[in-house]
Amino acid sequence: MDRAPRRRSLNHMDADLRWMLNHRVCCAFSTAVDGDLRDPELRRAWLDRVGAHGRCAVLRQVHGATVVEADAESSPAALADAQITTDLGLSLMAFGADCPGLCLAAPDLIGVAHCGWRGTAAGIVTALVGEMTRRSQYPPQAFAAFIGPGIAAEDYEVDEPVLSARPWPPASIRPGRPGHAWLDLAQAITADLQAAGVVVVRVAVPRTGQDGRLRSYRRHGAGLVQGLVAWRAEHEIVEKSAITGE
Repeated sequence: MDRAPRRRSLNHMDADLRWMLNHRVCCAFSTAVDGDLRDPELRRAWLDRVGAHGRCAVLRQVHGATVVEADAESSPAALADAQITTDLGLSLMAFGADCPGLCLAAPDLIGVAHCGWRGTAAGIVTALVGEMTRRSQYPPQAFAAFIGPGIAAEDYEVDEPVLSARPWPPASIRPGRPGHAWLDLAQAITADLQAAGVVVVRVAVPRTGQDGRLRSYRRHGAGLVQGLVAWRAEHEIVEKSAITGE
């Protein structure tokens, strides 16, 4: 019998924007006070503060569905929206100021993706799960997914170009004004993960337009971007939430 994904909110970890996932994978999300994490110096300082590996791979995000092998030394960074690695000493980052970041953890791989509406419509979630499945010794059912802070559905009214970009999962769409609807990107990402075979899906509670610590493109306009970083801890971190997910 098929199992529905367990979509959990980690309320107890949202306060400091740091989360512990399965397979010793940690995630953290920066705030507006941390500055624009596209700046290498600001990025290094923040990675040190949250305890992530200093070697960090970033991408030049293009709102597409390309998945690449992570490379911290690549200059310029690759044009892509998702990256994967087997390197235990490498952190992976996705930038965002409303677009949710996705972390996908396997026992032998880590992947991250920038999941704006364009990339989600283009199939970035399916592409990431597919590439990790191809590379991993484990099936998608062994993966754990974490969807980071992004725009809330009630703040994200979209129009016809977005609505016609793909058949959106019914649970991710709520009718709005004529020709418009409210889009829940986290729910759409969750549905895509489920369709690809991922069972454990966890979702951050903070929303970029509603949490005073965070910057939102839709609310504040263009400017700095935050980062969702993922890395594998050297040792198992014993924490009830990491074991039970409750």
